[in-house]
Amino acid sequence: MAICKILFFLLALCVWCGKCEVFYKRVGDEVSMKCGVDSNSDIDWKFNGESIFSITGKSGTRRKGSSHIAFKASASGDTLKVPRLETRDSGNYFCRQSGKHYTVRVVSAFVKPGPVLLQSSNAELHCDITGDPNTEVQWQRPPNGEEYKEKKQVIHLKSVTSEEAGQWTCLVEKKLKLIVTLTVVGLQTTAVNASKGDNIELPCSLPQSVSQRVVGGRWKADHLPKVSFPNLTNTAGEGLHWHGNDLSKVNFTTGQLSTNFDVTLKKVQSSDDGTFVCTVEFDGGVSLSVETTLRVVDKPSGVKGSNNRKGKPPAVMESLTKEVYGLKLWIWIAVGASSVALIVLIVVIGVVQRRNKRMKKRVRTLRSMRQPLTDKDYCQCDRAEKEVEFGEQARPLPVPRQHRNPRTRTAGPNHTN
Repeated sequence: MAICKILFFLLALCVWCGKCEVFYKRVGDEVSMKCGVDSNSDIDWKFNGESIFSITGKSGTRRKGSSHIAFKASASGDTLKVPRLETRDSGNYFCRQSGKHYTVRVVSAFVKPGPVLLQSSNAELHCDITGDPNTEVQWQRPPNGEEYKEKKQVIHLKSVTSEEAGQWTCLVEKKLKLIVTLTVVGLQTTAVNASKGDNIELPCSLPQSVSQRVVGGRWKADHLPKVSFPNLTNTAGEGLHWHGNDLSKVNFTTGQLSTNFDVTLKKVQSSDDGTFVCTVEFDGGVSLSVETTLRVVDKPSGVKGSNNRKGKPPAVMESLTKEVYGLKLWIWIAVGASSVALIVLIVVIGVVQRRNKRMKKRVRTLRSMRQPLTDKDYCQCDRAEKEVEFGEQARPLPVPRQHRNPRTRTAGPNHTN
């Protein structure tokens, strides 16, 4: 209490002396403050009475203080800079040498319990000025920025509707503008048409996750009192899921749920025609209900019955829509199939490239082994003449007639028997 009185006294004194300047900053902003002394002078900065650091002017030596500001603040000359402001950085900054005081107010704007709310739920819009909860602010509401009647830092909205959805603006001292976006959602559904004998999904879902926790829910059809519908339960071990044992008429996913609360009605008949109500309960006693109408018509002649509206068996649909690590199972399957196809393509490209390289290398080897042609292989211009000359030289001379008979040559002309 004594510290508060001292701080209030210092604030009042600095305002009265005209040496106090007030900064309004958002969370994450940076603030700069000047001491107003010569750069060679000693400088001592303090935050709410605690030392930030001391600077010796001549040597430039710095000594950190005990305040948490000292771990992120910086000084350039006589200027103190504090980056990445947090709500705990709100307070009084004091430079001892000049006597200058600065007041920093860190402002934050947010919605409780969260920016995405359910229809008919309550909400709080905060524009908190840390350390100064009594200062009035000006709220501007969607869609046209009209001034809101209340000027408090916290305003309460009862049973919000789509009219409150949009950007809310908080003006602080007409200097600082902060914007918060409020989203209001409800359960969604559509009317359903089906042929006799079909399995049909009854749609019920939220467009996105909401701030409120789902604690329960159910489906109901007054014209089908004997049909057993599952109940929504939220347990610590299994999370949000459908709970039911009778699957003779209604089928449902057994996996963990998030925003989709569809169920499947099996083999619909004319007696199933009517209104179905989906109810989801949330923390704080808020519950939402939505109605969907089912119309059952005779199946056209020659057309066989389909398993469900999407043409897939309930078991397959249940498996493909099951969430694994935050994503649907069919998404994981698609990613895996794409990865396998890419790997196969890369392997095929590699094999083809290696085959082409081997063929090119073989061609080059064959070309290098081939013997070049010589003159004798393709130039035979004088071959015929040489053969003729050789033939003429090899032919023997004709023998004289008198020498042709050896007996006559031996005996002579006078020889007789």
